[in-house]
Amino acid sequence: MAHSNGDTKRGARSLARARIPFGVLGLAVTAAVALTVRVTSAAALPALAAAPDAAAFGVLPVETDAVLSPNGHWLAWIDRHDAKPRVVMFDVDARKPQRILQLPETGKLQGIYWHDNETLLIHISSTTTYHTPQPRAFELHHVIAHDVGGGDGRVLPSNYVYTGSSVKSKVGATAGLVAARISKEHVISMATAGPCRQLLANCLLEVDTRTGLATIVKIGNQDTVRWYINRDGTPLAREDWDYKQHSFRVLALDGEKVREILRSNDADSIRIQGVTVDGRSLVQLDTKGGDRIGAWAVPLDGSPPTLIYEDPLQDVSGVYRDPYSNAVIGVRLSGDGGDVHWLDAKALERQQRVERAFPKRRVEVYGWSQDDSRTLARVDSPTTPPLYYLIDFGSHKADIAAEEYPGLASAAFGGFREFTYKARDGADIPAYVTLPPGAAGGPLPLVVVPHDGPWARDYPRFSWFVQFIASRGYAVLQPQFRGSTGFGRAFEEAGFRELGGRMQDDVTDGVAALVAQGVADPRRVCIVGAGYGGFSALVGAAFTPDLYRCAVSISGISDLRALSRDQVPALYRYISNAQTFWTKRIGVPGDSALGARSPINAVERIKVPILLIYGENDTIVPRSQSEEMAKALRKSGKAVTVVSIEDENDWQSRGSSRTRVLTALETFLRESLPVGPANPSDLH
Repeated sequence: MAHSNGDTKRGARSLARARIPFGVLGLAVTAAVALTVRVTSAAALPALAAAPDAAAFGVLPVETDAVLSPNGHWLAWIDRHDAKPRVVMFDVDARKPQRILQLPETGKLQGIYWHDNETLLIHISSTTTYHTPQPRAFELHHVIAHDVGGGDGRVLPSNYVYTGSSVKSKVGATAGLVAARISKEHVISMATAGPCRQLLANCLLEVDTRTGLATIVKIGNQDTVRWYINRDGTPLAREDWDYKQHSFRVLALDGEKVREILRSNDADSIRIQGVTVDGRSLVQLDTKGGDRIGAWAVPLDGSPPTLIYEDPLQDVSGVYRDPYSNAVIGVRLSGDGGDVHWLDAKALERQQRVERAFPKRRVEVYGWSQDDSRTLARVDSPTTPPLYYLIDFGSHKADIAAEEYPGLASAAFGGFREFTYKARDGADIPAYVTLPPGAAGGPLPLVVVPHDGPWARDYPRFSWFVQFIASRGYAVLQPQFRGSTGFGRAFEEAGFRELGGRMQDDVTDGVAALVAQGVADPRRVCIVGAGYGGFSALVGAAFTPDLYRCAVSISGISDLRALSRDQVPALYRYISNAQTFWTKRIGVPGDSALGARSPINAVERIKVPILLIYGENDTIVPRSQSEEMAKALRKSGKAVTVVSIEDENDWQSRGSSRTRVLTALETFLRESLPVGPANPSDLH
């Protein structure tokens, strides 16, 4: 039995308020639940209600990070219904909240994790500035342990992460967390420099979650950036960044014996992802000379690596670890589906059972009870906001455990499709286009949204930002220009040192492709982006001044030479590989080519209005990048609007900031890019 579409539109429906009768979970293809997809093709809509306001899209996901205790009895999630986020601990069997925790006044909530059936770990961070020769911003990370039975939380040892660096001190088996579950009762493994700071070393600790007391298990050195452990917490290897040689080394640990098993003089890290099920090898993501990234087993005894898995069409972009053994049991693929290739038969069966219940959706099975009776899955699509489901295989039911955007439950979303276009040099460029709800054809006003990174990519998943723009009547293009990850080594490296060059040409050619298809109106095109996307927006306005009618840069780069000077100081070579990374991908700091491709040096060519938005405390792209660009534009008599967001590090970190960005964007687009039939005399 399927639930109705009306059920889908009732707003927030977490387990804390009501159980949603979902019907029989598909244990076989013939018994699968047929979900109702809200809108997959906007052209079929006869009439549209008013689009939700900016706050409905800009609000931070209201209920997120649903996590299940090992025994499946406790569920926890992050709740942002109120201005201050809370953590809810929920009794699944009794169907009622057990505890609701208010978080500290300061700090940013990073995630929550069950350590055992009694203790929930809450990960928060705060930004701290150290006045070294050049002031640097750091993130100070804390883990707080709270028990379901009540009582005060215990603050566990802190950990520093260097903002803007590609190297983070962490336990390698924890998927980027600051704490790892091990088999010892009431004990977690942590990597931190705290207790070993006087030794100028990074330490591996075992921490008692009841007392917060830490025991040093292993001492690394000042170059140690990662540890790799087995299920018992025994250190198997560590990774060092040798700043003198500009190389990464992986060292196998056998008691007091240390053996180098991998070395890379590349600017990239070695990309060790965890430990194999048998505990005898590390799992490395690498091409090993080919074009596609595969998963390789690197034996701790020093013998040659062996291939675990590779795909002829997709890179392996990450791994999936078992939450109880820390072993790698699956590999994530870079393709549009973001699929997981499971190495474990039980995990594969679990994934298939859940997917049958949610056809045409992206299903991410990411947590389960130790006895496999209950599973958590996050389900979404480009046209449906994410829902978290708690699936009970015993009762054959699935309940909505958390809903990220209840304010959008009744919204109509734009139609979405994937396509590939030819760049000017003949290369195939993947892309996505989203049409406005109700759009039956074109040509339409177009907003181009290059992704941030730039060594990242977009996925066909729900995007509150893209769907907001589409809801205002615009088609949206997301080009996966060269330099984007996940499309092979050659595709990514084709973007090296091409910021503002070939990478920008790919964006320009994407606009031409949609114009040729009749989707986009060539007289009504705007370019909008954040971070690198903001740089691309300014480059587009400066170096293709007749292509766009407006440009929006959100925390964008305007001066590459200044960024290399400000963000990669000499100090960084002692704590990370950021300088080497920068040089390989972007260029030598101070290179005249960087100046030639910096939009701040070409403001006189800009013909269209510019909107600049930035956070005043941004630690990634300094506020000076936007402020200096604004000064240069004003000095040249150009039309520029500036929106600065107070007390904001990153413009997506607060719902109020996101809403303010969307409101400013909507106003700017309404004035600069008409949605209805345009008067040719009004257009350049």
